[in-house]
Amino acid sequence: MGQQQERIKRALTVGEINLARSVFGRSVFYEKVYVHCDSYLPFGLQASRTAMAPNGEIWFRQALYKADFSTAAAGFQHVFIHEMSHVWQHQKGMWVRIRGLLSWAAEYKYRLDGKQLLHNYSMEQQASIIADYWFLKKYGYTIWLGAINNGVNFQGVTDKTIARKYEYALSQFFKQR
Repeated sequence: MGQQQERIKRALTVGEINLARSVFGRSVFYEKVYVHCDSYLPFGLQASRTAMAPNGEIWFRQALYKADFSTAAAGFQHVFIHEMSHVWQHQKGMWVRIRGLLSWAAEYKYRLDGKQLLHNYSMEQQASIIADYWFLKKYGYTIWLGAINNGVNFQGVTDKTIARKYEYALSQFFKQR
């Protein structure tokens, strides 16, 4: 299959809704989410390997866009879950667009100490924590470990108890799904 053209706007596929629902449950209005293959920024200024979700919709450039992220490779699904985390934040009232304007200075990397909840982290760190935990649960510890600094943004001591630290950080998030 050839490269997708830009200027595409579509609803989430059934597979994408099921993938997102495995993370966000019923806490997202999936019918309000659109996926774009285009630049959110004027004049095509959104970088080719950058995804954005500033307004409750997800914007991918051609290099990252997939017709159905639920059937895409693990790395693309990870990016999709990260961006769906911003959709979730937007729908919960976070000013994602305003915070996103400062994203050039945002910290995606994070540490889990087993004492901080999700709301104690920055917007990008929250999305990274949600997506990285999904990746850990879906693909297992060994593959997650190999993806650190190559998609997974966790920093710190890695051992097989890491899932418990994620689950503590995400405990309030889990209650809201």
